[in-house]
Amino acid sequence: NRFQHLRPDYDLQQDGLNDFLDDARAMGNLDSLSADRKVHVVRKKQNIYLEGDEPIRVYFVKSGRVKTLKSTGSGKELITGSYGPGEFFGYLPLLEHTEHSDSAVATDESELVYIPRDDFSLLLQHNPAVGQQFIRLLAGRVSERETQLLTMAYSSIRRRVADTLLKLHAQAGPDAHIHFTREDLAAMVGTATESLIRTLSEFRADGLVELTPKSIRVLQPDQLRSARW
Repeated sequence: NRFQHLRPDYDLQQDGLNDFLDDARAMGNLDSLSADRKVHVVRKKQNIYLEGDEPIRVYFVKSGRVKTLKSTGSGKELITGSYGPGEFFGYLPLLEHTEHSDSAVATDESELVYIPRDDFSLLLQHNPAVGQQFIRLLAGRVSERETQLLTMAYSSIRRRVADTLLKLHAQAGPDAHIHFTREDLAAMVGTATESLIRTLSEFRADGLVELTPKSIRVLQPDQLRSARW
């Protein structure tokens, strides 16, 4: 009954983070849980943490966008995740008790809320009901990462570009423009920038997307989704 009023979901884009943390703190008597929820402004292209760093907090995106990436031995980058308003990142190393396996960089000027490691650990360890709710908000990223790896291993470049565009289109909303550099999109897909540009040009010729120098708009999401490449 203590946790009965915790809702099954929280609208994180409409101040749901504070709602959730307030509920968790009240139910678990954790007075220190993010008591200072100061918003931290991060400049565009600023590093938030680097691969190999010790994790010290969980991050919540209030505005802007953040990408996570890994570098190969040859210096190429693979984007492992993209996070926008209402999303958490940087939590897996805290759950696994490991160092960060990738780096995080602000794609745009962003506002982040920090949840300290000790508060996060107390929440999970001493309040199972609240911890389960919090993990439920985060867990989708694990299966998404597995899907990304399988797609990169077995799908054609057209399928990989289409799936990436569909994911970004879903995040941006109908008729919205996707604002990513061609280099970032290529790193997200796991291909050379030239190959990405060639595939985008083919999609434009087929009437599937609209291209500008700085943005992409998906015109036919259903056709992108159903095409067999």
